[in-house]
Amino acid sequence: MVKTLATFICILMFSLFSLHQCGQMDVGEIDSSTKFYVPKCVKRKCGFGAEIDCWCCHRDSSLCYYNVDDCVDDNNCPL
Repeated sequence: MVKTLATFICILMFSLFSLHQCGQMDVGEIDSSTKFYVPKCVKRKCGFGAEIDCWCCHRDSSLCYYNVDDCVDDNNCPL
């Protein structure tokens, strides 16, 4: 019983500390930490049966390139 109570108190103290730290964060810090970076180009296998790596646009997989720089620099590849 004493171990259970001690464990509960430790969890409670840790939770209160975490809530205190969240309360001190600026809203801008929270907003910027929830954004994900989605790359413009992703690496895929292309060709029929051939194991050739190519870089395709994330939003339009029909646009593929053999070089990542060509994919990133292409204005037809949407963000």
